[in-house]
Amino acid sequence: MSKAVVTRYTVDSGLHLSRPVRIAHVSDIHERPCDDILALIRREKPDLIMITGDTFERYDNRPQYEMEHRPIKRLIVTLIHYANFLLTKLLPKKDKANIENVKRFLEGATELAPVYMSLGNHEQQLIDDDYLLLGKLGVTLLDNADTPVQVRDFSFILGGMSVWDYEEWLPTYLNKSGYKLLMCHRPNEYFDHIEDSDVDLTLSGHTHGGQIRIGKKGRGFFVPGQGVFGKFAHGRFSDGRLIISAGCSNTAACPRWFNPRELVIVEVK
Repeated sequence: MSKAVVTRYTVDSGLHLSRPVRIAHVSDIHERPCDDILALIRREKPDLIMITGDTFERYDNRPQYEMEHRPIKRLIVTLIHYANFLLTKLLPKKDKANIENVKRFLEGATELAPVYMSLGNHEQQLIDDDYLLLGKLGVTLLDNADTPVQVRDFSFILGGMSVWDYEEWLPTYLNKSGYKLLMCHRPNEYFDHIEDSDVDLTLSGHTHGGQIRIGKKGRGFFVPGQGVFGKFAHGRFSDGRLIISAGCSNTAACPRWFNPRELVIVEVK
């Protein structure tokens, strides 16, 4: 497992705040060990922790993208998927998905700050035990839902957008007044539905930083939903209104080259 790093962003809220509000943005745990990420959060002392999807591994194991590509590309993506699936079975046990890693991370996180979570594409089949765990620990799950949040003198509306069936909820959220902060797992949905809205800040994940970063600009080699050298693999985009995390785990048999696992710290000023 590669070393984790902290990446910092500053956001101007346009509001008068007595002091900055610090948000720890976590994404793509995938039931892998994240004790080092938790240690970094503890050191950063955030006011809030926001987890933007793919914490659990609850999905059937068919390729996630096979219907999004033309036949030849679909065949290549499918072959890569199954080759990776077979190779990951040979990885050491400690690097494989294990629900105990999620329990340990969330137990520690909820002791540090309020935790809010949205869902990702690997969480389409959550079971009752998952919901019971979140409720027991006090994690606020926002699945096509939103809630008002107050941190000192900073008031905002926090939304959590699923990667499916969000068409009914999203317009209601977008029509609300006030500072809007959105957890949206896939940046694809941001550019399709949110970029031209008045959402002030969106936090995303899903891309894993492109797995391998190449060149001076660190372009991701393969970005889920964007293909080879996808532009939106990691960083800050859309005039600073979208922040994409490179994620907290490695789920592929191939190592993350020049692409460390990442905790994102956002300071709203």
